[in-house]
Amino acid sequence: MATSDLLLPPAAYLRYYPHNRSAVDRHREALERFARRLGLPSPAVYLDNGRRSTGPRPGFEQLAHALLDGVHRVLIVPGPWVFSVDDAKARLAVRLLTAAGCRRILTLPAPGGGESAPPAGDLRTEHGRTGS
Repeated sequence: MATSDLLLPPAAYLRYYPHNRSAVDRHREALERFARRLGLPSPAVYLDNGRRSTGPRPGFEQLAHALLDGVHRVLIVPGPWVFSVDDAKARLAVRLLTAAGCRRILTLPAPGGGESAPPAGDLRTEHGRTGS
């Protein structure tokens, strides 16, 4: 990653379904602490709270446009589940953001190691599937 990429503000993306204000606040604070720990400016947060991954996601679209415009090159997320609870769809979202100009997607480290998981209320998925 080029040094100039680190001078741009990072982006952060949060999406919860169903709507979860407390999770947004907790994760926003964690994303800001993580960025500071890495020596990055506070991230610009793109939010789709209460939005299904299969429906319109204006925050995700704004993020993709900002990447295309060169506003951000680094993205910080709590985990890949913010893109979709379906792994294949989450990977597709990552490919789209990478094609738009994202050079690095950083995931919050989970407390105690391991992979970050969605908040308990978000384990319920969009079309009757259950998260694990």
